[in-house]
Amino acid sequence: MKFLIAAAGTGGHVFPALEFSQECIKNDHEIFWIGTKTGIENRVIPQDTQLFTIPMKGFRGKNIIHKISSVLGLVVSILKSIFYIKKNSIDYIVCFGGYISLPVGLAAWICRKPLFLHEQNSIIGTSNRILQKFAEILFLGFSINHHVFQNSMLVGNPIKNFNKNSIPNSKKNTLRIYVTGGSQGSDFINKNIPIALNDLDIPIEIKHQCGKGKSFGIKELYSAKISLEVKEFYDSPQDLILWSDFVVSRAGALSLSEAISLKRGLVMIPLPSAIDNHQFFNANQIKALGMGLVHEEYESIESLSKKIKNIIETKQYLEWTDKDSNIDHFQAARRMVSSIIKF
Repeated sequence: MKFLIAAAGTGGHVFPALEFSQECIKNDHEIFWIGTKTGIENRVIPQDTQLFTIPMKGFRGKNIIHKISSVLGLVVSILKSIFYIKKNSIDYIVCFGGYISLPVGLAAWICRKPLFLHEQNSIIGTSNRILQKFAEILFLGFSINHHVFQNSMLVGNPIKNFNKNSIPNSKKNTLRIYVTGGSQGSDFINKNIPIALNDLDIPIEIKHQCGKGKSFGIKELYSAKISLEVKEFYDSPQDLILWSDFVVSRAGALSLSEAISLKRGLVMIPLPSAIDNHQFFNANQIKALGMGLVHEEYESIESLSKKIKNIIETKQYLEWTDKDSNIDHFQAARRMVSSIIKF
């Protein structure tokens, strides 16, 4: 069968799509991909996967000029998507949310091809909300916080399958914390987490992913007594999660799914400007599982420091490792493929 995948922009959309595509290939299906010329998908999809590009741009949160440009880009993107679908005799279209999904999903409907959606977050995004009425299945990464659509199926977020026990913490007397703002980094985390951690009076190791072009000055913010590594990007975040005792992170769906699947708890700092405040709702789902706590940016750094100290003093991070996720995210891609080929 021939699958057309639509995923672009950030790792939160692209990496789950990548895991899904690899599951398809493993089952002898042919993969085509629609993205943009500048998104992360250009760097991460396999060279033998054919990548088509369309000029679609984001709409929400933009100024009027960008919105007009997005509408024009939508029309062109729909037409180009129809061309790709027909030329390559696509059997199934699978969209992973974000602005790229809207024209591809509408093209699927126009071409009368089976459409499948995946929503990574606990709030349905704009494109998926529009397209769900045309979709055979709306796959969910997390339980959602509003009306459950009749055609929805909770499968989890596709993540790379990994040996959970491959990197034990051999330095039992040293606390390890992985700090990350996601693939794009976070200025708030880069500037404030060093300050919040500097008062900890115990042996501590930090690995800090700061984001591309954002490393300047971060090491100087940390106390000299902290063993520290700062990198713009780690190729295998799962290694860092397993290395750590707990994680300090934004609340993107993929980062959370990886951490809880590897039985690590989190201090979650939701991005307040995230569309529909979806990171806040993602974080609250993890908190409800008993695998982390939430700190919002409007709260003081002193409050954040106290929360982290309490986690360490009470060894709450050890309790987090005993909890289990309510979804097996490692099996999400397999569930999706097996459900799709029934149509």
